[in-house]
Amino acid sequence: MEETVRRKKSALRTMLEMMDVPEMRMDVDRQSNLRWLNRNLRIRNGDHPLFETAIELVGWLMKSERTRPVC
Repeated sequence: MEETVRRKKSALRTMLEMMDVPEMRMDVDRQSNLRWLNRNLRIRNGDHPLFETAIELVGWLMKSERTRPVC
């Protein structure tokens, strides 16, 4: 599971670099940034060809963070 999360975060970072996203929101390891992206990514990037894929990754990562055990 950890490898899947790492790969999806890497893919999302790559997509965000091609989009109009503030630098401070590029850190997808922070739950607060995932929530921000989930609310705001569509505003300036709704027409971007990778928008749908990026927003799906954001949702998947948010869900995976909620279901992972905290150790």
